[in-house]
Amino acid sequence: MNKLFPIFICLWTILSAPVQAKIDLVTLPSTDSIELTLYKSQSMALVQEIRSLNLIKGINDLQFSWLNTRIDPSSIDMIPANHTKGINIKNIRFPSQMAHMAIWKISSTKAISVPMRLRYMTSGLDWRAYYSAILSTDEKTMALRGYVRVNNHSGESFDNAKIYLVMGSVNMLDPIETQSYGIPEKMHRNRKKSARTKQRKTFNLTAQMDAAIPLKAQVPNEIRMATASEYAVFEIDRRESLKNKWDRQLVLFENQPIPVTNVYRFNPKKYGKKVVRLVKFKNDSKQSHKNKALPIPGGTIRIYRNIYKNQHFSYEGQAHLDDIPIGKTVEVFLGEQDQITVEKKRMKNRTDHYQFGTEGNILSWEEFFQDRIELNNTRAVSVKIEIICSFDATNWKIDQNDDWVSHERMDQHSVKFCAVLDKHSRKGFSYDVHIQRRNSGRMFGNRSR
Repeated sequence: MNKLFPIFICLWTILSAPVQAKIDLVTLPSTDSIELTLYKSQSMALVQEIRSLNLIKGINDLQFSWLNTRIDPSSIDMIPANHTKGINIKNIRFPSQMAHMAIWKISSTKAISVPMRLRYMTSGLDWRAYYSAILSTDEKTMALRGYVRVNNHSGESFDNAKIYLVMGSVNMLDPIETQSYGIPEKMHRNRKKSARTKQRKTFNLTAQMDAAIPLKAQVPNEIRMATASEYAVFEIDRRESLKNKWDRQLVLFENQPIPVTNVYRFNPKKYGKKVVRLVKFKNDSKQSHKNKALPIPGGTIRIYRNIYKNQHFSYEGQAHLDDIPIGKTVEVFLGEQDQITVEKKRMKNRTDHYQFGTEGNILSWEEFFQDRIELNNTRAVSVKIEIICSFDATNWKIDQNDDWVSHERMDQHSVKFCAVLDKHSRKGFSYDVHIQRRNSGRMFGNRSR
């Protein structure tokens, strides 16, 4: 840290009678090491720092102040970094007249320099992941680059810090920012929502620019990962400096080749009459970063397509990714598009095979209809198309005989047709639907009438 909160040792020297206390303020040495554990789902971080304290024999008072920072005072803790005999932390006091200060009383059986570990939680530190993906010309693979942007508005700068990033949701009763009383109340009142909104817009715009421009000068960080329950912790190999009110970009991984499938989906019930595009890929451990199995933190992904020798790219769209565990298949939704069209027409429709009760009431019957699907691909590459049709019944059967189209039952109400359409081509297929209907108790007619 450059300007860590004023921390002093008050050395109490016991004099001869009458007993008096003499207080000498000795500035604490510089920080030996800093570790930051940042949580993605909250604007929150655990700070652990080690400083060597020069203790005298007897009672030592250590003063710690967090004015103009966002520290949660209830989280402040200090213990010897190593097991050292003769060191005893007797108590910690919070002076009532100074709401931003804590004083430890430490006893030592001898004069000694001992490393102490100081820990606390602070708000104003968070991180976000975002990705830039470049599809190959044939759209069968994509080069995925991942970035992490660390945002520091905690009121404090951290130099040469070891950084850990936690992926997963953390449940908190109250945000740390509401528990910190180190920032004067006037500053809280003057903090305007418009300023925060402007800051977030600036953050998003910078992220877009960074993702679009290849950063050849940046070397990817070596990432080590550990998991615990629903959490994943990423360890950044290199130490980084995080200045207050600055953002820092870290390279998570770079140009990771991943097999992908482009799917154009037609689902009138969900998307209307337009065809939507999805890019599907699997977070497979075999294709993970340097053959290491890594989950992918959620964030914005922007997809481009290589149209000429890695020199010219077309922007295909963007979407938000949720956290992606190892082994999960992901669908990146890129929205509606006009280059693939699907037209559905009803060709036949009738009802027959009626069954009647003893009083002439209709008990059951069969509904039959035939639909025609026309597909048109105006793109310069072949495409995979999925057509999803839904029925307001559960007892139905499909007859479809075109070899180039396959179909499967998705659930009790839906069927999915799959087809591959060549570039610049138009093709169609038909299918028959037989639905068994039953009278739910209403009178549909009497044969005697």
